[in-house]
Amino acid sequence: MAEMPLIETMPGANTAAPLLLLQGTGGTNLEMLNFGRRLSPQSPLITIGGRQGVGAQRQYYSQTAAGPVNPAQIAEEAGWLGKQVQQVCQEHRWDVQRLVVVGYSNGAAMAAYGVQTGQIPGQAALLFHPLLLPVANPVERPGYQVWLSAGQHDPLVTVATVKKVLANFDAIGTQTTLEITAGTHQLTPQEVLAAQTWLTVNAL
Repeated sequence: MAEMPLIETMPGANTAAPLLLLQGTGGTNLEMLNFGRRLSPQSPLITIGGRQGVGAQRQYYSQTAAGPVNPAQIAEEAGWLGKQVQQVCQEHRWDVQRLVVVGYSNGAAMAAYGVQTGQIPGQAALLFHPLLLPVANPVERPGYQVWLSAGQHDPLVTVATVKKVLANFDAIGTQTTLEITAGTHQLTPQEVLAAQTWLTVNAL
């Protein structure tokens, strides 16, 4: 079976904020496009898959329970993502300055990294259960808005980990909101609704 393309888009209103959708490990473009449409029915959608691994192991950076992450790999992939989304927005005449990046788990960690380094442009981020990645040279992002979620019973990404990600955003001047649910690593209807509401009020 052929691999799906890394980059896929779904049209929307050119006057609406575009969404960049970054999936969790093994996620698919179709899942993310459908999720993006739930979050924002009018937005143009962009999903870009990770270049590490294939199929159910596809990731934005190599992440295992046993070993540390590779900072050089993460920096390279964040730069690649930023360039791709800039190019896609330019081709479609979507407003990259209004971009909202949406990430889950591995994808949320990469989104958080790219926002902190300035490699991912835009105005806001929705980060569902982001892992913590070290950022050597974060840049100030005053006016940027970040919504994060965590599950109290998440065995993979603890509430404490997400609070550390949030603290890193506070340190670069972003406005942050944290949604804590009683769930696990899977998304709950409560947090999806909270994300939709926040997005409508703050970024669309």
